[in-house]
Amino acid sequence: MKVLGIETSCDDTSLCIIDYTPDEQVNILSHISFSGEILLRKWGGIVPEIAARNHLAKLAPLMKEAFEQASVSPKEIELIGVTTYPGLLGPLLTGLNAAKTISLLHKTPIVGVNHLFAHLEAIHLTEKINYPYLGLIVSGGHTLFLKVNSPTEIKVISSTVDDAAGEAFDKGGKLMGLGYPAGALIDQLARKGNPKKYSFPIGLDDARNPNLSFSGLKTSLRVFLENNPSIKSDSPEIADLCASYQEAIVSALKKKAKVAMNLVKDDLPLVVGGGVACNSRLRMIFQQNFSQVHFVAPKFCTDNGAMIAHYGLLIKDQAISFPECLNLDAKSRFIDKKDFISR
Repeated sequence: MKVLGIETSCDDTSLCIIDYTPDEQVNILSHISFSGEILLRKWGGIVPEIAARNHLAKLAPLMKEAFEQASVSPKEIELIGVTTYPGLLGPLLTGLNAAKTISLLHKTPIVGVNHLFAHLEAIHLTEKINYPYLGLIVSGGHTLFLKVNSPTEIKVISSTVDDAAGEAFDKGGKLMGLGYPAGALIDQLARKGNPKKYSFPIGLDDARNPNLSFSGLKTSLRVFLENNPSIKSDSPEIADLCASYQEAIVSALKKKAKVAMNLVKDDLPLVVGGGVACNSRLRMIFQQNFSQVHFVAPKFCTDNGAMIAHYGLLIKDQAISFPECLNLDAKSRFIDKKDFISR
């Protein structure tokens, strides 16, 4: 079964064609992405209208290249998975319209994909993890703990009450004068620094509260820089500052992961996905503190078409033939209230 995945929830345009074989193997025939980071760097972050226009310009040539690389024609596609939530409305509409066009031309079934769930289930592209498992999504727009009982039964345990971990990295880097995006650069600089040099707070520092908060951390960094104006992006102290700031984010995630694990009351595997899951310090600390931790492969951590195609395959029973009425949800932070575990 050949599946096309289309991901345009934010600034990355990504397409993937996979082949699901009778022996249940997933073969990636083509996987092509274009990042809008360079175009958006001068703005210091995501500009939804610019991101949407960039998707519009890139989708057609990338689509052509994806089909050529896979040696597949559009009429051979048996299912289309497309991100419909959450994300930015303009980018989501761009990807959905591309999916609907192919679907209507070739009468291909189409399924709307929650790209947060796809982030976690991307673990199955490289590893076999049994259900249930505890999932942690850490990205620029989301930080969530979830209990995953099956591809179609995923419940939210807790989330950030304000900013996401990835946003804390990017906004922190901007305050330090490192530019955008800053997550990878902070990780790189932090390897040369002392994570205990400076002290930064952990939001909602309560051993019984599974929710996270990063807005206070950003404020504390701003105050620190105001009180230490000599520390600049090219100062020797910047490595220690990056290491200490990063340590506060990773420590908060570690602490809340233990709280979430206690809440599910099971010794479950822990799966970590999302763009921030590429962070080297996060991987090291979690591997030291959790016996059954699994990280999504770095190439599948950021928004990508492979995870959308794969998750679309897992929920193929929800596909419809003519998708005029597929709904979009442009909520940038949370998913549906019904997806939360009640306590």
